[in-house]
Amino acid sequence: MQSPLIFLVAARRCEIHDLEQLALSCDLVQAVSGLVHRLQRERGTSNLYLASADARFDAQRAEHVGATRSAEDGVHTWLDGLAPDAGEAAPGGARLFTRIAMALHALDALPSLRAQVAARQCRAAEATQRYSRIVAALLALVFEAADIAVDPSVSRLLVSMFNLMQGKEFAGQERAAGAAAFAAGRLDADGAQTLSHLIEAQEQCLQRFEAFGTADSLRQWRALQALMPLPELERLRRRLMSSPTGGGLDRALADTWFDCCSQRLDLIHQAEAHLARGLKDECARRIDATRAELGDQESLLATLSASMPGEGLPAPAAGAEAGEPAAVDPAGAAAEPLGPRLTRSIVETMQAQSRRLQQMSDELAAVRAALDERKLVERAKGLLMAHHGVGEDEAYRLLRQTAMNQGRRLVDVARTLLDMSDLLPPRA
Repeated sequence: MQSPLIFLVAARRCEIHDLEQLALSCDLVQAVSGLVHRLQRERGTSNLYLASADARFDAQRAEHVGATRSAEDGVHTWLDGLAPDAGEAAPGGARLFTRIAMALHALDALPSLRAQVAARQCRAAEATQRYSRIVAALLALVFEAADIAVDPSVSRLLVSMFNLMQGKEFAGQERAAGAAAFAAGRLDADGAQTLSHLIEAQEQCLQRFEAFGTADSLRQWRALQALMPLPELERLRRRLMSSPTGGGLDRALADTWFDCCSQRLDLIHQAEAHLARGLKDECARRIDATRAELGDQESLLATLSASMPGEGLPAPAAGAEAGEPAAVDPAGAAAEPLGPRLTRSIVETMQAQSRRLQQMSDELAAVRAALDERKLVERAKGLLMAHHGVGEDEAYRLLRQTAMNQGRRLVDVARTLLDMSDLLPPRA
């Protein structure tokens, strides 16, 4: 008869395999973080170039395009070394590989976009949307890595990382929109509303990043915040928001705005890099700890095997004759065939693993609650886009405005909308 320990050892080996696959996902997240940062810079300088009447931002844009291409090559090189063998993939691998495919497809649109920007064949707002769609596909990959993570400590760090990257993306969109407004010398009412939404959205993401961050990552974040030009950023934001509709902005402030926002974004990227290193360290720590536990269980299994020779039956107790009945305890029950110490070790091992798995399940449920809320908001946005024919930004604005008007949480409004989806008339 098979011992329960055999299956406990097999479970530990599966857990190590899953953690090793998770470590690969964390490496990919780190590479994607660098590429997103370069894309955000390229988007900002492209907006400056498109919104200005001259070519004074052309060299700056070309420089950032080159840096993005290098980061893109790095991600492709990393993926070339990843063998997407379905038989070796961790749970959720199919979803992650699908997101990778979608991200690569989005990146395929970059050459055409760059050519149109260089020829000034698209407006700044259109370029921002197209760049943002590419970034969104990359961020969705990070979200997927967090959603399929099998270890709660790593999952928590991935959720923190995703929210930091999402908040930085909103800050990058703010940089691009503000740069275009300053370069053009004007900001219309829609642009002001967009900036207001971006400021609020990034603050919400940064709050979630802090909620899921570790003590170490939060200490580093506070130190970086002290270096950010936040007073200067607020002053420039007020200049943007208080300018008369259709004019009144000093074009010379375009460089000042871009540099101020870039300094903040570069510091946020440092926090991303620190968190990415923390992810790798946590994965390594969990793998080492699980391997140590596996070693203990294998030793216990070896002891058990040594005590059950031949037909898998326990060896006779010392001093007992063959065929002699098993000893009985004072209460009349048969003595434990493996001996009390070995039996107790097996039971304690099973109980410890059961408690650990339950704790992991509870912690993962708490972490994934935040991910589930985002899924609800994304589904509600998709419903509004399908039924009202609006873009993603407008759909989010409608949800957010409804939540503010009703004094409710955004996720509660999204849930209500989805619950009523069957009542919505089909789009004509």
